[in-house]
Amino acid sequence: MELQNFPIKYRNFSKDLEPLKTNFLGMTDVDFGNIRLEGVSIKILDFLDFKLIEFRKKDFRIAIDEKDSLFEYEIPKDIKNKRLEEIFNFFAKFFKATTIKFKIANDKYEYYFHNNIEYFKFITLGQFLTQYTNLISNLRLYRYKNLSSAKNTFFELDLLDKSNSIEETNTWINAEIKSVVDANIGDSLTIKRLHKMKFNDFPYDVEEIITLVHPLTKEEVKDNIIKLTRKSVKIKLRRVHK
Repeated sequence: MELQNFPIKYRNFSKDLEPLKTNFLGMTDVDFGNIRLEGVSIKILDFLDFKLIEFRKKDFRIAIDEKDSLFEYEIPKDIKNKRLEEIFNFFAKFFKATTIKFKIANDKYEYYFHNNIEYFKFITLGQFLTQYTNLISNLRLYRYKNLSSAKNTFFELDLLDKSNSIEETNTWINAEIKSVVDANIGDSLTIKRLHKMKFNDFPYDVEEIITLVHPLTKEEVKDNIIKLTRKSVKIKLRRVHK
């Protein structure tokens, strides 16, 4: 998802570009499909080769172009979970497909925007918020209940949550491994990785156990170098207690 932690900042064009000029249009109510947001600050961001129109509220901003193509957005830290859920839902509906309408003075504006990848990204983030809430409840760390204030990456939090489950995940991997022992055709293989992390300033190390579903083939073993391409595996995570 190209997202690590909060604050969430993303754009689908070069990070090096900065607007040459900013034109403040005003503050007004804006209809995003069937959702009306009150008191939205609106600006035109004038870049060298294109322009974005920015919609800003206190706890998020999003800017789009007129061609339903370029965009950027930002969601800051330290937002309460209930409000964060509302923001994720708004972004999901926005990117699924939305017609944007507003009026400033006597001028009426209308835009259309959609992006399927971003839509699924925010659906996933909404699910992850629920996952995090359950994790906090299981660990009884209610002081750290707000996802947007967590210091850990989304990846670390996902590992920590899944380490509470006894279920294995069926997936596939790409990997190149130099074996310290002779690797032979027909061997089974188990890979163990230790993820060292802290949560609430306490170590919560997680061991990742990756087991091949099928034995090694001739194409995958050469001079004790194991090359795996979309190899079916089962992954189990377990908490390492100290």
